[in-house]
Amino acid sequence: MKYFLLLVFLFISGCATNVESIKDDKDVLINKNTGYILLGVDSNMTLKSIDIEGPQNIRITRQDLTAGSSYILLALQAGKYKLSRIEFNQYYRAYVDDPEYWTFTINEGEINYGGDIELRTKRFARALRYNMELINNSSLALEFVKAQFPNILSNKTIVYGGPGEDDYLKLWSGKKL
Repeated sequence: MKYFLLLVFLFISGCATNVESIKDDKDVLINKNTGYILLGVDSNMTLKSIDIEGPQNIRITRQDLTAGSSYILLALQAGKYKLSRIEFNQYYRAYVDDPEYWTFTINEGEINYGGDIELRTKRFARALRYNMELINNSSLALEFVKAQFPNILSNKTIVYGGPGEDDYLKLWSGKKL
């Protein structure tokens, strides 16, 4: 019985926590070691979930993953995160095989734009084929934050936290290059 409980505890502790995106324009960063992550999701189908691993393993659920293009703002513990899995529905899922390309950073006290996940699916017989890319649309992400979260943006700087380099958001925020 002790071993069974230990296995259950290890299984539960390794699971991702379901998170919901921020809907109200209120600064919710209360812990010193937290920041915001802004992710774009552009998909031609409603997704079941997106799993992200890092200091805090999370799962973005169907509530925030409707078909079309949208942005998701989350408050998370600062650190490096990696998109690990996308579930299309109960039968199909994709695992990320190039972790460097799907990694983003959350800096403490900032809005960190991680990129736009562009996902196109197509049914072929009984299979589901897909094409998935992480695209940097920092100017569109900035316009979204200006329109939906002006109060948060007025108190925080916005930076690019995705793979590669992008100075556009640093210039906009007035940070030194």
